[in-house]
Amino acid sequence: MKNWNRLLALLLSGAMALSLFACKPDGGTDPSDGPSPSPSAPEESSPSPSPEIVADLSQGVLEFSAGMSAGDTALTIGGEEVPADLFLYWLNYSCYYFMMNYGMYGLSISDYAPQLMDDAVTFCTNEALLRQKAAELGCLPTDAQTQAAKDSISADTRELLKSSYGLSDGSIQYLTLSDAYYDNLLAAVTHAPSEQELADYISQTGVFRVKHILLKTVDDSNQPLAEDVIAEKKAQAEDLLSQLQAVGADALPAKFDELMMAHSEDNPQNNPDGYTFDSTASLVGGFREAALELAEGGLSGVVETDYGYHIMLRLPLADEAVEQCRENFRADALGALIEQWTDETEITRAPALDALDVAAVFERQTAYQQALAERDAPAESAPVESGGVG
Repeated sequence: MKNWNRLLALLLSGAMALSLFACKPDGGTDPSDGPSPSPSAPEESSPSPSPEIVADLSQGVLEFSAGMSAGDTALTIGGEEVPADLFLYWLNYSCYYFMMNYGMYGLSISDYAPQLMDDAVTFCTNEALLRQKAAELGCLPTDAQTQAAKDSISADTRELLKSSYGLSDGSIQYLTLSDAYYDNLLAAVTHAPSEQELADYISQTGVFRVKHILLKTVDDSNQPLAEDVIAEKKAQAEDLLSQLQAVGADALPAKFDELMMAHSEDNPQNNPDGYTFDSTASLVGGFREAALELAEGGLSGVVETDYGYHIMLRLPLADEAVEQCRENFRADALGALIEQWTDETEITRAPALDALDVAAVFERQTAYQQALAERDAPAESAPVESGGVG
């Protein structure tokens, strides 16, 4: 569901997200291919339950993992009761997302349990407020949207959500309608930006696009190269800059690409059109500042960072990035309204939530899902004897 990703973006604009990771807009790259100070992350792997947990499949997943039933009230948001199956779905989602992104760095669910609990509350609050405001403004889903939402979930997926996550049919339908509520409310309470509003938004969010030639002064372990090698790199950078300054503005882009492909040590073949970043991107010190000093089409001098010597060419944003900024303008406007509505809404947590051990709930649900998958896995097909088919 595209809206679930939008709601995730709203959630992850909060405190935990700001402290733990930085997003890259469309056109950004992995740290190993760009001017980022962060090391490459290891390959992701699915979280595994503790081996001592033995799932009891005679119970439902919510009863086994959290001691709750699907219809138990978990929250009351503006007078609307949120059932436990929805809350625990979002709690599982938050824990899974956390482990996939931060577990590899040694962070544990137990240490961040209060924040993960708050995240699940935020998801539920966003969903509830979308519906409440859509009802107030008369922009509820149409019959066509409701049917499309129903058709978007296959029978197999519906069964998986019921058996592995404990969601009721009503809660599944509730979630599938998220897109319709979001889109209708977005149209009702936000507007497409004018060109001036868009330009101001791009400036405020620090979105820029740049190409660079990098001559590295560190090795693959980020250890400094020998002083004589560094001196050679600086002389080479100054020579490349002189070649670029010798051509006219019309010839500069082609000349820059020629020298970038021939000399840059930043894998330019992976990003021939440059990088697009916003203010949340984690960049090596000095890179962003130098890029933002340039006008579009402007050429920098030799810029030194901890990685080495850079020569930058500021570029206009690609059409796709501009359109993304238009969408983000409206999404951010709705996000700000949701924050305001949240501040104005009474949210009550059921006492049962205070007793939840978030890490244990996630481990037990993961163990249950694994046991369920193993139980329902089809038997391996017997090998076909040579000559038996065909």
